[in-house]
Amino acid sequence: MDSASVQVAVGVAILVAMALVLDLLGRPLVCECGTVAWWDGDPYSPGASQQFADWYSALHVMFGMGLFVFLHRMRPHWPTTWKLLATIASSAVWEAMENMPFVIAIFGNAAGAPSYSGDSILNATGDTVFVVAGFFLSRFLPTGGTVAALVVLEIAVAIAIRDGFVLGSLRLLGFAV
Repeated sequence: MDSASVQVAVGVAILVAMALVLDLLGRPLVCECGTVAWWDGDPYSPGASQQFADWYSALHVMFGMGLFVFLHRMRPHWPTTWKLLATIASSAVWEAMENMPFVIAIFGNAAGAPSYSGDSILNATGDTVFVVAGFFLSRFLPTGGTVAALVVLEIAVAIAIRDGFVLGSLRLLGFAV
């Protein structure tokens, strides 16, 4: 087996392990609301965090961008494929942590935040796809373009659903926003 095949196999194994962990945590495969969709733009709908993509997908793109920048600075000698596998693994770990009951309670009980009951496995997989998209976006953009994309995505999510990294962090710290 050549190196590229091994790396693809490792990436797939990470995704399968993530799905198995989420299944053990009791997360549904797809939305229990009875529909499966590519997009759910309403953070208050039963399909929120259950469909493949939603407004929070933009935050996962931002996470992927940040992971690329971090890994590129911390491990400049690593080949891109290693950085990508580290990014996929980081996303998988985050998805498992995000769906732990105590984290669901923290996000779900934040004042002013949309109700949150955890992700479906479909949504967690979509989130990881968006992290990878952010990784490649940041890899190909100049630094200024990466910063501009981060700002635009944060503002878009804040305007669209009154949430995002900044507003969500302020909410979790107890500030009314």
